[in-house]
Formats: sequence, structure tokens, C-alpha cells
Amino acid sequence: MSEEKASSLSADQQAIIREETLYGRLPLLPEEREYGALGANATCFAYAVATWCFLEGGYMADYLGAVDGLICLVTGSLIGLFLVTMAPALAGQRYGVEAIDYTKTAFGQRGSRVLLVFYLINQLGWTGLILVMFGNGIRNVLLAFGFDVGTWVVGAGVLVGMWLCYFLVTRGVHWLNVSNAYLGPGLVILVLVMFYLLLDGHGWEKIAAAEPLDPFESPWLNYMIGMEMAIAGGLSWWGGIGFLARNTRTRRSSVYPEIIQLGLVMALVCSVALFSSLVIRTSDPTEWMIPIGGFVMGLVALVFVAIANISSSAISIFASGLALRHLRVLRARPWWHLVLWSMVPCLPFVFWPTELYDMGSNFLTYNGTLFAPVVGILFADFVFLRRQKLNLAAIFDDDPSSEYYYSRGFHWPALICLALGQVIYFALLDPMTYEAHGA
Repeated sequence: MSEEKASSLSADQQAIIREETLYGRLPLLPEEREYGALGANATCFAYAVATWCFLEGGYMADYLGAVDGLICLVTGSLIGLFLVTMAPALAGQRYGVEAIDYTKTAFGQRGSRVLLVFYLINQLGWTGLILVMFGNGIRNVLLAFGFDVGTWVVGAGVLVGMWLCYFLVTRGVHWLNVSNAYLGPGLVILVLVMFYLLLDGHGWEKIAAAEPLDPFESPWLNYMIGMEMAIAGGLSWWGGIGFLARNTRTRRSSVYPEIIQLGLVMALVCSVALFSSLVIRTSDPTEWMIPIGGFVMGLVALVFVAIANISSSAISIFASGLALRHLRVLRARPWWHLVLWSMVPCLPFVFWPTELYDMGSNFLTYNGTLFAPVVGILFADFVFLRRQKLNLAAIFDDDPSSEYYYSRGFHWPALICLALGQVIYFALLDPMTYEAHGA
């Protein structure tokens, strides 16, 4: 009986530890991670194609034509992804730590909370934009069938999307992995077919000759803003990279899928959105799918993208829920409470979907403002100063004598560099107005 009792206690303890590992902040052991090479590639592809990938291509169409936009998208995305992947991906995979916990090594136990604010703004801001895209897709499907519906349907679609995300996220990362494994191949086919139909229906000459939708007078300013947006798009993956790398089994799976899928493949798919927006003269991807693909193919594309948007939104909400564990008041709350709290900032997108959706390009550039200095500091700290070696126990030790506590919990040199990075960025380009300095 005593052996059975001990065995039962051991099983209970293992269940508690696993719960805290998956839905809390304990480091993931290699055998607890969901993503092998196939899973990591499928997840990264679905994450890129289904989310702001289409949005970024549409934003690029405002300033650049097909050729210049393609160059900026591919070059900028790869630059941003390479820089943002090196430190978080290598550290997250090696030590299994969550993204915000990892930043304590450079910014301090309390200083990391500054990054927590940046992280949540990034994750939940993009989640809201993606859910509006989901709502726009529902409205355009109804319009295609002849229903005269108002814009209220978009807000209702955001609410439905939030409920679907809650359903997925509360069932764990395994469900997200399974859904992406099925969505990935379908999305590959979808993008290739849409690109073929675009070329077949309009031809490359017409695409290449199409003028930008709303450019500035200076061609070089348009080009630099396009490059800036592409690099900012790559840097914006900082939070997602940490979440994905933590769940990968090998270092290869933590680096190559991110750079190839979220960098190169995402840029190519963004280019399809760029070309389509230039030809159809709208930056909203849910508005050009039916004109390019026809009624049937366009509806299929809208449905596929809508489903993939839910999967991508769910991943962002999952990562945000983990990040909320850093707040003392929420640390002991059950997982479903954290998921609901993660969704609260998305509620404004229910009531003002169009107004917030129209600010998407500003939000993209704003992410570059946030994460450019963050990425530089973390890269220098992990690669050059620490030689890729961290004290895992010290990350979870908030005693003033611990290695990563620094001065009252803050590592001031890193925080000063972060502030200087913001100032320099705004001095060159205001992300809200796009007013640029001559430099």
C-alpha cells in the first residue's frame, strides 16, 4: 500500500510540475517540447502566412511598386529575422525558458517588466489586427453571397474569433501544433494558386507597372520607409521567436524554420499581397481574394486564411498568457484566468475595428521602434558578454544577492541603451506620422 501511495504521489507531483511547465514559467525539458523539425516549420509557416504577412504586403503597396517592394520585403525581413533569432532562439531552446524570463539576464529582475509591457503590446496588438482581418473575411464572405451586412459584422467576427482562440488556447500547445500541421500544406497550395491566378489574370508587366497607392513625393523616402517596415516586421517576431524556440527539441529547429519561414517565405508571401494590392488597388487582403481568384477560389482562400488567423491569434494569446505569470497578482491564477486577461486588451477591436485596423502600418513601424534596441542589447549580452551561457537558477531567484538582480532589480546600462535607442529612432523617423529627418 505504501508503494502504491508513493507512486500516486509521484504521479500527482509530475502532473503539477507539467501543468506549471506548460502553462507557467518553469523551463521546458527536451521531452516536454512539442516541436520537431516538421512541427516547427509547419507552425512558423502557418504563423507567417496567416497573420500580418498579408497585412505587411498591403502596407508596402502604399509606398512602393512591385520590384522595389519585393527587394525591400525579402532583404529587410531576412535582416530583421536574423538579428531577432540569434539570441532569443538559441537561449530559449538551450534552456527552455520563456521570453520574458530570459530578458532578466540583460535587464534585471525588475527591469524585465519594461520588456513585458513591450511584449504584451506587440502580441496583443497584432492579435487584435488579425482578428479584425478575420472579421473582415466573414463580412466579405457574406457580401459575396448577396447579404447586405454592415460593418458591425466585423466587430462581431472579432468577438467570435476571441472565443475560438480561448477554446484552442485553454487546451494547450499540442492542439495548436496539430492545427498548424494540417493548415500548413493547405496554405502552401493556396498561396501558390493565388499567385498563379494573379499572374495569369494580369501578367507581370501590369503588376510591375502599377503605381503605389499613397506614396510620398520623394522616391528615396518611400524606399527607406519600405525597408524600415520590412526590418521592423522581422524584429516584431521577437516575442514569437522566444515562444517557438522554447518548444523546439533541437537547435536546428529553433533557428532554421524561423529564418527560412518567417524571413524568406513570409517575405515572398507578403509579395503576393503586395502585387495583389497594387493591381486591385486596396491594401485589405480580404478584399482582393475574390477579384483575383474568382468567386469559388476566392471564398476558399478567405475561409483558409480565416481559419489560419485564428490559429495564429491563439499562439499570440498563449504566449501572452505565459507572460502574465510575471505579474505577482496573477502568478497563482489558473490558466483559463490568464487567457481571459490576455483577451481584455483585444476588446477595443470589437468596438472600433476599422479605426484600429487603419493604424496597422503605424503599429508595424512602432514595433521596430520598440524592438530594434531590445534585439541589439540581448544579442550583445548573450553572444559576446555571456558566451551563450546563462545561470538558469539565478533567472528565477529574485533575492537581492542573486546574479541577475543588479541594482535594486534594474540593470541600468541596458535600460539606458534601450532609452537611447528609442530617442535615436524617433529622431530619424516618427512612426506615427512618418515624418523623417533628412538623414
